[in-house]
Amino acid sequence: MTPSNEISFIKEFSIKRSANVTNVYFFETQDFKRIQQFLSFLTDQSLTQDIFRYSPPAIMVWDLQTNEIYDPITKSPVQLDGASPFGINPVSLLPRLRSKGQTTVLIIKYVYLQSQANMLSDFLLAASHDDGIYENKSTVVVFCADAELFPQVLRNLCYTITIISSTPEERRAVLESLKKGILEELKRRKIADLPITLNDDIINASGGLNLHEVSTAALESFKKHKNFMVQEFTNYKIKLLKEAGLEYIEPRRGFESVGGYDYLKQYVSKRIITVLRKPEIAKHYGIPIPKGILLFGPPGTGKTWFAKAMAKEVGLPMIIIDPSVFLRGIVGETEMRVKRVTQLIESLAPCMVFIDEFDQLTLSRASVMSTDSGVSRRMTNMLLTWLGDENRKAFVVGATNFLSDIDPAFLRPGRLDDALPVFYPDVNARLEILKVHTSVIRKMPIDNSVDLTKIAQMTEYFTGAELEKVVIEAAITAMDESSDHIKQDHFDKAIKSININPEEREKKLRAMIFELKKFENINQSLIEQAMRMVTSRPEESRVAGVI
Repeated sequence: MTPSNEISFIKEFSIKRSANVTNVYFFETQDFKRIQQFLSFLTDQSLTQDIFRYSPPAIMVWDLQTNEIYDPITKSPVQLDGASPFGINPVSLLPRLRSKGQTTVLIIKYVYLQSQANMLSDFLLAASHDDGIYENKSTVVVFCADAELFPQVLRNLCYTITIISSTPEERRAVLESLKKGILEELKRRKIADLPITLNDDIINASGGLNLHEVSTAALESFKKHKNFMVQEFTNYKIKLLKEAGLEYIEPRRGFESVGGYDYLKQYVSKRIITVLRKPEIAKHYGIPIPKGILLFGPPGTGKTWFAKAMAKEVGLPMIIIDPSVFLRGIVGETEMRVKRVTQLIESLAPCMVFIDEFDQLTLSRASVMSTDSGVSRRMTNMLLTWLGDENRKAFVVGATNFLSDIDPAFLRPGRLDDALPVFYPDVNARLEILKVHTSVIRKMPIDNSVDLTKIAQMTEYFTGAELEKVVIEAAITAMDESSDHIKQDHFDKAIKSININPEEREKKLRAMIFELKKFENINQSLIEQAMRMVTSRPEESRVAGVI
């Protein structure tokens, strides 16, 4: 077991407190085991005598959830002068912290709501540089989910320590302790020892979990399998992702299920899939490993479908982020969710992360409303930091219909490598899409009278989603008529039932091309190839003049 004074966050605290940086410290964590670690450190006089003026210090714990202040050693309540029947007045704690001849450490747990931070802010501001508290090195330590719940002016006067989820050494120590406890219990019950696996694979699989979660996942694994299993730790992380509003899938279909878009498949295959599968090739040529791409195009053109097929081709699982779910919750929760989720994603890497409606998570500064309270700005900065991390292992695929709403900082090389246009499919692509939906994804009883080439020619400016709807609507019509096969007239009726406006779509396409050409990190040759898909007669393309 790592000595408490060698645990990274305690070591950092010891240095800063010895240097009198401030009287108030924020410990960012969602792991309650860290509180116990800190308490163990405080009660060891050999570790604290060089830090506090009087050692060991008196310790008070203020539990915000029960609104009680108690001595963690005796478990008895602490009596305060000026206590109110309406609850604890934080200011009444100042005399205790200033008390001569005694160093006091006040631990406040656990701040996860904005209202809790607001209630404490004035007290923490007063305590942060109070001369009486400085004199005997009394200290206030706030365990919180996110220090940004507190005002910036207060954080400038305090010191924030972000506690990492766990280190391999810590996880090994926790699992070894659990294993020892299990074997001792088996011995007590006179049950034969079980060969409990504890190796590097288990330690690596538990990465990204905090110490409490490592314990929980290990115990769940033992309950199910009488052993520690790698897959159970992965499943536990997937469960945490789902609780945060994310979806984890293992795609079943590759590019064989993507009709058309040959320029896109060729680009991705050569520039991304080959390099991700064989990183030694990139290393040979001195090329950086690709970090991500942005798919840009009208709604329904198959951006999500393409991303899933791409993940299958690379051989990676996919994590799907839905901004509407991801951004739910009160102020403070969104930032905490971003921080926690990026940690979990990296622990599951290598993987592909698909962010639909990418613009919703990466709004430009101009698009952020003044009433935002800084949430979007902080979230944007956190995402930029993650995307720009040179050690990021997750490959990110964003999809958007609104390129202009995205902060240009996200489109710089090193965060996302390229923005790829996904426009309306041309006649050949439409034919391929129709074939996919009638014979690959589903096997349909198509009559010999059906001419898919004719249908492709009749559906100019249709999206992939609308072509799928045509196929399904034709099948429903055949079923309504009790026909054994789906015939050409069923497809004709289905096409007529879907009303699109070609002129409006051409106008939208012009605007999108204009938008694309404003950005620097755009592959112009890909735009030209995408443009050749826009109509069934590329040489007569009505939007060719835009290029």
